[in-house]
Amino acid sequence: MRIRLINSPIRLNAPPNCIPYGLATIASTLRNAGRAVEVLDLNALRPSEAETERLVREGEWDIIGLSGLITTYGFQKKIAPVIREAHPHAFLISGGGLATSVPQLVMEKIPLDAAVIGEGEITALELADALTRGRDLTEVDGLVIPGSSQGVRPLPSRSFIFDECKEYRDSLASDPLGLRFNAPRENIDDLDTVPFPAWDLLPMETYIRNPIWGARAANSSDFPPGVPNERSMNIISSRGCPCDCKFCYHLFGRGKYRFRSAENIISEIRLLVERYGIQFIGFIDDNFMASRSRAFRFCELIRKEPYKIWWGCHGRVDAAEPELLAKMREAGCVWIGYGIESGSPRILKAMNKGVTVEKAEAAILATRRAGIFANTTFIYGWPGEDADTARKTAEFKRRLGITAGSFFATPYPGTRLFEDARERIGNLESFVLRLGNATEFIVNLTDLSDEEFFALKEIHDGKIPQHQ
Repeated sequence: MRIRLINSPIRLNAPPNCIPYGLATIASTLRNAGRAVEVLDLNALRPSEAETERLVREGEWDIIGLSGLITTYGFQKKIAPVIREAHPHAFLISGGGLATSVPQLVMEKIPLDAAVIGEGEITALELADALTRGRDLTEVDGLVIPGSSQGVRPLPSRSFIFDECKEYRDSLASDPLGLRFNAPRENIDDLDTVPFPAWDLLPMETYIRNPIWGARAANSSDFPPGVPNERSMNIISSRGCPCDCKFCYHLFGRGKYRFRSAENIISEIRLLVERYGIQFIGFIDDNFMASRSRAFRFCELIRKEPYKIWWGCHGRVDAAEPELLAKMREAGCVWIGYGIESGSPRILKAMNKGVTVEKAEAAILATRRAGIFANTTFIYGWPGEDADTARKTAEFKRRLGITAGSFFATPYPGTRLFEDARERIGNLESFVLRLGNATEFIVNLTDLSDEEFFALKEIHDGKIPQHQ
């Protein structure tokens, strides 16, 4: 059996700087089981439209898997018919954030044989085995497949991203497409059992030479000067999140946070240094610091390694303890990204952020005192945003000398914000086709007129004096 996995292009205004980590671990899982796997990384290659069509037509494949975030919907809808025409006998699937967040839309509008919901490693393995042995696909957990409406089974709330959206669950039972939602795929408890990414199947030098953060990354982040990052690589050290912010999309379900051991992460870094001469590691999972004990253990182990490595991560402000920050700096941490979101207590509460403005300010100051660069991001346009909340955020930035702008509040499918804003969204497909990386305006979720909305954003971002 020959399997091709396709990484969809994304954020074309920025250089490709993060490997498709989940796709690459799925490739490793399949290869370790004896399957022949190839990755066509269109995000790294960035070919022309004609060249893309030529590339996807090449070869002979038994399974072809598309992968990508929800912002790749337009690409997948356009390229899938080309793949179907060129490879009529191949089993065509889509997985990742797109398929998991809007499976019905994907199955209705894209000529697929199945969609994969949630984690893909075991599902891909079992799907390949089922197709080889002629097993009933209804036995493969985590799949959405064509079937009679009587076979539709709404997914249990404990594992599905729309776990609290009763309207969505009810819609599955009367699905006009007759889709079958197989039993949910249980999340992998021990992430140390997941193999490292199949780096050799990726155009690694393309990713390595493009920094993960900073001006060259073109992703609204800053980076401290003088830190060697000519050869950088991203790692995902955990899955899920222990928090439940309303704007956040959880591919692996809400609530359950699982993390790899410090020893397992060190083993991966060691290989990256030995094989690719990596200087800087960017942990791109949501909250590297969520497990205090693991963070301390990682810092202890990395300092014992014979090589020098610099690294950065994302964290929440309520984890920014001075003792931990000092250990992280000693261990080579130079960058922590904090999602501050707002300087307004009212907006933070509405977001279900679970932290205070005072805690955010203390975390930034403590991080700076530790000698670590504190990168901050903000969200503008949350429901309830007004002149008072915008000015509070502008004052917070001024007080701390922050010049960062802000992302637009964007109701991505699969978030609680999407559930709350559903009436403002209109046609789902049209909305999904417009989605980007939240730097572009999509929808006004406030009670402000559009003119007031954009005028206040200038204040929120600190671009004009607050008295105006």
